[in-house]
Amino acid sequence: MLRKVLECRRCGYRTVCGRDDLVARLRIVGQLRRDKDPDESIVEALLAEYTPLMTCPGCKEVGLKANDADDEWDDDGDWQAAVLCEICRQPIDPERLEFLPETKRCTECQHKSETGTLPDEDPEFCSRCGALVELRVSRGSGITRYKRFCTGGCRGV
Repeated sequence: MLRKVLECRRCGYRTVCGRDDLVARLRIVGQLRRDKDPDESIVEALLAEYTPLMTCPGCKEVGLKANDADDEWDDDGDWQAAVLCEICRQPIDPERLEFLPETKRCTECQHKSETGTLPDEDPEFCSRCGALVELRVSRGSGITRYKRFCTGGCRGV
């Protein structure tokens, strides 16, 4: 089972992350966009390279350090990994998880989703280069039309 301790050198922030949380943090820095279920070896290799690009949630300093989780974390019976919201990446309240153990969203994001105020949840990526794809108004007269454009500049979609 893959578990790492992420630490901030500046403020002393420290958290233990499981495989799913590590994958989510790698996606935030632009990795594993297309791979839904990456191997642990790939996650570890990317983690070694991209933790210096991760932002500390405590002090907002860029540059975390990843270490193997010590056995002391395994012996602690009260240890429980925080489940992060899939939208805002903030911890979901333990009371909500106790009532809805399979939930993936915090109360606020779930409310925004139900009321329709949540922005588009699933970004689209270019099949050629992997950059974000955005919708733009096409130029021309008549009916307004939209086209998909790659933000990476490869002209593929």
